[in-house]
Amino acid sequence: MKKKLSTLILCLLAVTFGVTGCSRAQMNAEIAESIGTLGMYENNEPVETPKMKAEKEIQATKQEEEDNVNEHLEKAQRLAASYDYTNALAELAAINEEYQDDERVISAKVEYQRQQVTLTTYGGDFAHFSVKSLIADKDRAFSDADMAYYYNNWSLTIDEFEQILQSLYDNNYILMSVYDLVVEVENEDGTVSFALNTPTVPNGKTPIILSFAEANYYSDTNYGAYSDKMVLADDGSVQNEYIDEAGNVQIGAYDVVPVVDAFVEEHPDFSLRGARGIISLTGYEGVFGHDLSTDAEEIKGIADSLKENGWLIACNGYSNAMMESEMDTNALQEDLDNWQEQVASLVGDTDLLFYPFGDSVSAGSYKQSQLFDAGYRFFFNLWATADYLEVNSDYVIQSRRVLDGYDLHYYGDSLTDFFDARAILDPVRPDFE
Repeated sequence: MKKKLSTLILCLLAVTFGVTGCSRAQMNAEIAESIGTLGMYENNEPVETPKMKAEKEIQATKQEEEDNVNEHLEKAQRLAASYDYTNALAELAAINEEYQDDERVISAKVEYQRQQVTLTTYGGDFAHFSVKSLIADKDRAFSDADMAYYYNNWSLTIDEFEQILQSLYDNNYILMSVYDLVVEVENEDGTVSFALNTPTVPNGKTPIILSFAEANYYSDTNYGAYSDKMVLADDGSVQNEYIDEAGNVQIGAYDVVPVVDAFVEEHPDFSLRGARGIISLTGYEGVFGHDLSTDAEEIKGIADSLKENGWLIACNGYSNAMMESEMDTNALQEDLDNWQEQVASLVGDTDLLFYPFGDSVSAGSYKQSQLFDAGYRFFFNLWATADYLEVNSDYVIQSRRVLDGYDLHYYGDSLTDFFDARAILDPVRPDFE
């Protein structure tokens, strides 16, 4: 320390009296080292000068602006990857004016405008595929003597579902929002009516709709091979909790939502303008595997994340009882009220309704007016082998094709345009009875 101090004093004297042998740079370095600021400032100045501070602030501002531009460019790129060119261009327009002439921005604008005009209108049929919870452990499911029949008939395995997604993708199908089925037409009296839409899609692509029915995780149907709940991961994504045969808690892609999200992340062009699918919910035994009364915040967080990521939420009736054949009008009203008060209050309002077990109410009936009064406008029933869509001025009906072991085995011939059901069915499945 004494040596460093002596050297510093000699440098100061040399600079002061013009003695050669000790440069200002050397003096700065000696002073900076002695006070612990060596390497911190330009030319090893001992302290940050006003000029340095101003230049530093200018550089920080430039870096912040550059980061902002890159953020907009990356977001626009993600939107364009799912053919959402309108919002991609809007994202570019939100970049600061001084960067609008940036070569990167101009190039992206030109490319997205070019791609936008390549979209074509689609006027064909709209298939709607619906699944329930996936089998997370097929060996555990099909080796269960008591429950193998249940799993075999009414569920898909994760492997089978992933193969279906891959086959749909390979055959040029693309996920579409159910709201793209219609356009809203304003009438002369100011009211709005529905009309069948011809949505714009990438050339050669066929839009389909996907749904995940009854994402409630009932205790009386989970016999060990299903996930038991949805959870929010640290990154805000929705994952699933699965308890394996050894009792270990696993978090990951153990059901429909994270499997689809992972597939779209890898293949963004499988999603038209960010669409995922519809998730229908009952309420009599909680939501997403969580209790309505004690887990309200968890439910809200999951619902918000799902909707932000392109999923829609539908009512499946609070009790999951058949609305036409099992309920009178009083019971139906109570059921609708329960769903609105206990479920919609947490997951948000919806105008989408899945008829439990496909049991549609009669057109023009008082029950239908009850559903209208509750705000529902899109209704989904079941049809095993065909696609059905009915667009009326004030409501829409669409059929769902269920994908499970039973339907792939017995109705596989009706799915050949989409995928090879027989090839997808896992050979470890038991024989169908």
